Order: sequence, then C-alpha cells, then structure tokens
Amino acid sequence: MFDKFFEKNSGLESGSNMSYKDCAIEGFCSLDPIVYSLMEVWLYELKQITYYYIKMRELGYENKKLKNQIINYLSVALIGNEFNRQEFEDLIYKIHTEKEAVKESYTAVCDKENIDCQILKSNINFKKFNLSSIVNQGEQQAILRNKILNSDVKNIYEIILNLIKSASIRLVELKSYTEDYVPEEDAILKLFNSLNFSAIQEAKLLRKINDFAKINFQIHEKIHLLKEQYYGKISLNEVRFGADKGKSVLVSGQNLKELENLLVALQGTDINVYTHNGLIVAHAYPKFKNFSNLKGHYQISLDNVQYDFTSFKGPILVIGNFQYLLDRLYRGRIFTTNLIGDKGMTRIKDYDFSKLIQTAQQSEGYEDNRFITTAKVGYNENEIMQKIDEIIGKIKNKEIKHLIVIGLLNHAPLHSEYFSKMIQELKDDYFVISTVMTAKKDNVLGFDSFFNSSLIYKILTHIKKHIDFEKFPVSVFITTCNLHTMSHLFNLRYLGVKNIYLPVCTANILTPKMLDFLKIKFNVKQVSSNPQKDLKTL
Repeated sequence: MFDKFFEKNSGLESGSNMSYKDCAIEGFCSLDPIVYSLMEVWLYELKQITYYYIKMRELGYENKKLKNQIINYLSVALIGNEFNRQEFEDLIYKIHTEKEAVKESYTAVCDKENIDCQILKSNINFKKFNLSSIVNQGEQQAILRNKILNSDVKNIYEIILNLIKSASIRLVELKSYTEDYVPEEDAILKLFNSLNFSAIQEAKLLRKINDFAKINFQIHEKIHLLKEQYYGKISLNEVRFGADKGKSVLVSGQNLKELENLLVALQGTDINVYTHNGLIVAHAYPKFKNFSNLKGHYQISLDNVQYDFTSFKGPILVIGNFQYLLDRLYRGRIFTTNLIGDKGMTRIKDYDFSKLIQTAQQSEGYEDNRFITTAKVGYNENEIMQKIDEIIGKIKNKEIKHLIVIGLLNHAPLHSEYFSKMIQELKDDYFVISTVMTAKKDNVLGFDSFFNSSLIYKILTHIKKHIDFEKFPVSVFITTCNLHTMSHLFNLRYLGVKNIYLPVCTANILTPKMLDFLKIKFNVKQVSSNPQKDLKTL
C-alpha cells in the first residue's frame, strides 16, 4: 500500500533526481567536474597521509586524533555531492598541511633511530595553491592513473574505494556510541594504504576485497548492536506521515546520533521535528519516543528528495550519510552537520543549532495538520525468528529446495510489478522472504519493515547456523541502489550467498563497465525485465 501511495503521489519518476549523465572522471558522475578534479587531489593526499600514519604506527608512535581525522575525511571524500568549492579547497590544504607534518615527524624518527626512511613520491605541487593549479593537477593525476592501471585493476580500485567509503561512514557513526578501541579502523586504513602501490597484482587486490568483507560485516553488526544498547531494542511501531500545525524542521540522512543531538537542542521549544528518508528507522527505537518534538515522518516521494524538500514548510537539516544531489531552490533553508556542505548549505559547527532554530521560528510553518498516510517501521524479532525456524525445519525436511530473499535496501516501487510476477510464477518448493512486499501465499513470508539490512542479516546469519549455504541454494535480490549497495553485495558474499541479483542502477552509482566486471569476477547478476526468465536461472 505504501509503495503504491508513492507511485501515485510523487508526480515524478522514482529516483529521477539521480539520473546524471556528465562524468568528469571515470567511475564518478557529477554536475561539477571541477569538484571531481579536486576530489582526485583530495584522495591522493589522503592516501599519502594514511601511508605516513601507518609508518609512524609501525615505529610505535600512535596518533589517535590523526587516525580519527582520516576516517572522517574518508567518510565524505567519495560522496558525489556538489560541494562548496571554497570549503573543499580549504580542507584539501588542511589535509596537505597535516600530511607534511606527519611526514616530517616520520623523517625525524628515522633520522633519530638511524632507519632508512621510505618516502612516497608526490605528484601534486602545493607551492602555488590556487583553484586553477589544483584542478589541473587533479585532472592530470586522473589521466596518469588511467594510463598506469589496466581496466580490471581500475575496477578493483573503484570497488575498494566504495567499500572504504561505506565502512568509514558507518564507522564514524559507530564511534559516536563508544570510546573503546575499534580494530576495524586499522583494517580500513590498511586497505586504503594499499592503493598507494600501483604494482599490486590483480589477484592480491581481489583477496584484499574478500578479506575486507569480513571487516565490513563486523562493522555493520557492531553498529546495530551499539544502537540497540543505546536506544533500546527495535520494536514494531506505526509511524504517521505528514506534518502537524506549527513550526517545523525536516531531518534527512541516516546518522541517528546527529538526529538525537538536534532533538536535545530543541527540547523546550515548540518546533516540530520530522524524519525523512532513511531516518524513518529512528521511530523503531524506544529512546526516540522520549522526545516530544519528534512528531513523525515527512515524505511524499520515495526517492525524489527535490520534491520533498521544496514542499516542506521549514528549514531542512542534512546529516551524515545523505546521498543525493540537490538543486539550489532552497538556499537559506538547508543546513548540514557534514564536514563539507553542498553549495547553498549553511554548515553547523560543533552542533550549534542556533541559526537553524532561528530559521525555523521565522519560517512559515504549517497552518493546519497535514496527514499523508501511516506505515510500519521496525520488527518483532522473536516473532520473525519463530517463523524463520519453521522455514529452517522445512529446508531440513526438503520441503523447500530454494530460498529467495528480496529486499536489503528499502522499498523499490519500480520493481513491485517485477516481484509480483516472480511470486506468481514461484514453484511450490521455492520459498520467498521479502521485506519489500507481502503476498498471500504459503511459500512467501513478507513484511514491510523499513529496516531491511539489519533484519535480513539477522535472518541469513540465523539460517546459516543450521543450513550449509554451500549445499543449499540461496538467492538474494537487492532492491535499491545507493552508496552502500557494493558494501551489501560483499557482505552477502561473506555470508556465503552465491546468487546475488542487483537492480538496474544509474551510472553515478554503478557504471555499466563496473556491472560487467562484477558479473565476470564475482558472478553477480542483474534483474532483467522478465522475472520468469530470472527464476529459471536461479
């Protein structure tokens, strides 16, 4: 029902705001090619600072502050947003300065201990730091890399960068819940550092990817566990879509801790707060019920952020893990806690929300209540696992010969017809578990959870304890493309899933060349327009 509401009311094709055709550097697509030349320099300097950090650590000198900074930089370095250029330039120069400082420290230690220093050659000249010079050097660095690396290695590099990006984003959020040492940080930096050496063979890089899949999955498990410890165990709740009368703030992204920081700042005010997009999951955690300002979820279009933002009558806060490019129609209304803001955004530093609060108080607000719909969020884990145990029993009794899982990344209304036809054609001894849609069939277990990744990983991990995935066929259909799609793909491979189907993705998420590479090297498949045909290939 909810998916149908979006299809009917969005007025725009789902995902249409992600259809970009201008690619500045192979693998990256954007409306601003200059930003991606800057990005090339950014990545180059980050790789070098990571190298010197690791060298110093090997010599017994740990710098936790620098390590945290590198992870923070990595969490934003590869998101294809139209960054504020001046902020971007300033951060590049800051990273370069930090790199030179740690490089100097490394040289001093080597001299002191009479060690032969291994200094990286630098192809970027910062003596004349200006936009024109840096952009030109970024372009030249991209050309040089493309000449040195063959096509397969370039694809592997892109996969590694994507996995590092996704893991860093999650790790930044994970670190907001604990001060304990997190060994996965070191694994991320070690993998990133490997990109400093172009002579690494393809087979070794592929092993690094497969090895990192375990680390990536551990990060996902840890952050889920820490969230439940901090916010309470996930439960099934009904969430109201719409807006109440009064002044309002919309919050979009996926970092729950940053949402909490805003809600704390707004306590004692009459400003209503609404979640948007992936933040709907906040309503599944008990702790967020304690914030009276949190009124519900505002979303008219499933994937078209432009439509939602232009229709909302109040300021908008973009927080960690926001994944969309935006027009400049809302200047003065969009704020961000991110390290770099998009053009037209006002950056919030040190969680000082005073300007956002002032904007909300001065905004038009809503004159009356606006109701859109309601939806379920979260899940009853005990109830679901009882049903999963029944499925395990049927698999052991050979009543089920193939398990199909549909979901993992939120709802996919564009694919609802495809999966409806698939379920209609389903063999009696095939079984479907779906977090995208429900169906009145004995061999389909469907629930509309809005919590796909954590729930599906719980289910697959539980089934794997009782069923050998090497002998029993399991197929997973990932339903939506975003910056974590690659990460989920390798998480599934780590769990032992052999048959993985991807949806049709826009080029800024997954290029055709990359898709072909994944098909050849990792046996990944893509859904066709014919579900009956796909069923036969399982």
